[in-house]
Order: sequence, then structure tokens, then C-alpha cells
Amino acid sequence: MVFSKYDGIRISAIAASVPPDVIDVMSELDNPDPKYIKNFIKNTGIKEKRKSGFSQTAADFSFTAAKQIMDAGYYVPEQIGVLINLTQTPDYRTPSTALTLQKRLGLTKDCLAFDINLGCSGFVYGVAIAAGILKTSTAEKALVTVGDILARGRRNRKKVMSSNTGLLFGDASAAILLEKDENDGFCAALMSDGYGHKALSVPYGAWRHPEGPASIPGDDIAVFNFTIDEVPKLLTAYMDKVGSKIEDYDDLVLHQANMMILKNVAKRVGMPMEKVPVCLDRYGNTSGCSVPLAIVDKYGECGEDKVVNLLTSSFGVGLSWGVAGFKINTKDILPIQDGYDTFDDGYSDDYNDEGELKTEEEIQ
Repeated sequence: MVFSKYDGIRISAIAASVPPDVIDVMSELDNPDPKYIKNFIKNTGIKEKRKSGFSQTAADFSFTAAKQIMDAGYYVPEQIGVLINLTQTPDYRTPSTALTLQKRLGLTKDCLAFDINLGCSGFVYGVAIAAGILKTSTAEKALVTVGDILARGRRNRKKVMSSNTGLLFGDASAAILLEKDENDGFCAALMSDGYGHKALSVPYGAWRHPEGPASIPGDDIAVFNFTIDEVPKLLTAYMDKVGSKIEDYDDLVLHQANMMILKNVAKRVGMPMEKVPVCLDRYGNTSGCSVPLAIVDKYGECGEDKVVNLLTSSFGVGLSWGVAGFKINTKDILPIQDGYDTFDDGYSDDYNDEGELKTEEEIQ
């Protein structure tokens, strides 16, 4: 593992935003097989999720979450020196979606902004990279935004989903503020295994394979085995490194993959399920956003002024996984917001299959 200690850096605020429309999993199939749906709900724990329409992207929900932190008084635009956006569903092939978020949030030219193509492991990777930049630069505060709209999918693309992934994913984004504080700090451990990249892969639609289905079957069994083996081992190695025990933490916040994985990982590290926050039953698997969303779901409305010690782990596509432990006051965890923001970038969607602008007759 790559272990990092970020003395003098703290996570100072967390917010999350979701689409307003609640989708009942039972309604997701045109001709639902009751037995299949029943087994899906039993195995995953997912009963509802949020799904955005085609007028919004992950960046819109990231903007809502980041602006919520700003409006709550945690930063002004001039203070942000780093903006990192982690997503598998960017607005554009180029430039990075982080640059449009920089513009929308009113951040200055003194801020560096870039995207990282990561999914389920995005939260831990994002805060670790942002903390590393803060630690070695003149920047005082950093924003990490993480989110995907895998439930929405893309227009005009034939959906070919792997097993139950069409039901699995929900749309959401989160924003995390980090800042320098000489009295605070946290640690993180990161790992990756490119040999397993085909277990979770969307190889079509980019430059190597421009045309093809939206997704292809992955290896669900390999992903499950990887998770229940590698994630507990890294959690244990992390605790050994920092000299902590599982009892030292108020919560073990895991990527909300499915209930089977949550229970297996928690059991292997000795954490009771009542200290493992669960939000996937109402929001689905929200990819890289799921850890901060679970934190916000549990503490965003609590109204208390208390410090909690959280052990978090993000894992999935790559294969990549990581662990971060940090303390945060629950008053700095903001309530979940329904996201209504959109961005008019001036580009038209009125193109036909040949890549030509539609005539008025075609639009109508």
C-alpha cells in the first residue's frame, strides 16, 4: 500500500446532492420478473434510488454540493487553490469538467483544476491527492467533487447492462472541503490492481473502441471476491500502521456496493453493522459519491456539535481501493440537497445521427 500522513490538513466540510426524483426499483423493468426483483432487493438491499433526467449531469449535482458549502460560509471563491473532480461520467471528452465547475463557482485563476477518471474508489483517492497538494503548495483550501450519473445513462446509446447493474446504480454527487490546520491531520492508504481491470470495464465510446454498447458484462464474482478479500486486509493494515483498533472509530463508512459486501467486510474487521452507515437502500450504488453520501445521510440532519472519528474505505473499478481515517464535527456535515441546478454551456444537442444540426422539421 501507499500510506500517507497529512499532518496539518483536515477535512472541514462535506455536502451531497441528489436528483429530486425517487425511483422505485420495482418500476425499473418494463416486464419485471417478481422473483428476480425480490432476489435483487434481498441481495443488494436496494429498494429505491435517485435518477437524473437528461437535462442534468454529475457536474450539476457537484456544483450544488460545492455551492452549499460555500453558501454555509466555509469558503469564499478566492480561498480555493485546488479543485479536483472525480467522475466516470464527465460533461465532455475535453476539457476537464473541473474547469467548468471552476467557472460556475467563481473560483480564481490562481486555482488549479483537473479531473480524475475514477469511480467507486474516488472519495479516498480524491481527498488523499488534494491533501498531498495542500501539504506541498501555497494553496490553503481545496475542493474535491465526486459523482456519477450511471443510472441516467447516455442519450441515443443502446443499453447493454451487466447482470443487475441497470437496477444497481443511483445518481449523486458530493463535495468535500479540505484546508490547512496545524492542529489537525489524517492518514490514507491507497492500492490498485490493473490486472483486474476487465472485471469492471466500459471499453467502448472512447478512443480505442469508439463504437459499441454502453456497457458489457463484467465479472461480478471476481469483484465480490476482490472486495471481501482485499478491503478487509487493507483496513487491518491501515489500523496497524496508525496504531488504532476498530473500536476506536464511531463508524466504518464503506462504499455502498451492496448489502452482502457491506456485511462481509464489516464482519471480517469486527465492526458491528449498527456502526456501518447504510444509504444504498434509498439511493442505490452511487459510485465514488457513496462514502460521503452515507456520511451526509447519517449526520447531515443530526444538529449536534460533536466530533466523530470515521474510518472510511472506497473500492471498485480499476481495480482500485483505499482507506482514510479522519475526525470531523457533525455540524460540518451538511444536509443532503435535492439538486435542480443546470448549466447552459451554449452548445446544442440538436444533432442527428450523421452529426449534422437537425432541421426545424427534425426537431419538431
